[in-house]
Amino acid sequence: MTLNKGRFYSIGTGPGDPGLLTLKAVETLKSCKVIAVPDSGASENVVLGIVKAHLEDQRIVYCDMPMTRDKDLLETSHQSAATTLADYLDAGENVGFLTLGDPAIYSTALYVHQKLQTMGYETEVIPGVPSFCAAAAKLNVPLCEGGEMLHVVPASYSDLEGGLGLKGSIVLMKSGKSAAKVKALLDGRRAMAVERCGLSGEKVHEELSTWTEDASYFSVLLVKGENS
Repeated sequence: MTLNKGRFYSIGTGPGDPGLLTLKAVETLKSCKVIAVPDSGASENVVLGIVKAHLEDQRIVYCDMPMTRDKDLLETSHQSAATTLADYLDAGENVGFLTLGDPAIYSTALYVHQKLQTMGYETEVIPGVPSFCAAAAKLNVPLCEGGEMLHVVPASYSDLEGGLGLKGSIVLMKSGKSAAKVKALLDGRRAMAVERCGLSGEKVHEELSTWTEDASYFSVLLVKGENS
């Protein structure tokens, strides 16, 4: 790689509250001439709202990232984003790809990151506050204590019965679309939830009875109790 090529950063913006954006993330944003944003077609672009106070004259590049489980479509979108962003890197411009929470936890950014890494570009991960850590703080409870295990389960993908049978403290990520199924499986167990943590419309549920089936996709559940 020639010295004049830019560096690619996967930047964790935290769960929603701009106050949880790290100093490292802000410094990195300012060092990038190009800011890449995943575009799923939603009316609200959450990550841009989190960082807007720190943007100056950077170019914003929207990368099409459809909300689908079709592996071929996902592969195409990730490769397309990597190819587009490589042009800016070749021009010597640093590129920051924004992602909610932390890039290492179920993020779109890391798919693009890995492709660019394979293509020979310099890459770096800027960690962010994970949504489940922020949710536990909102609920004012620990995630895990002593020798207790912590399990993170993607609620819309996993075998929930198997996941909920794990011993220890269990986090269910992005569980809003599976609310009815989740509530049925959790019947009688101690669970708490936070919707849209740190964003407008935030709701904190200290009991699952108030978490309804029309809950936000951005819902994080913390399950404690019988297996701990």
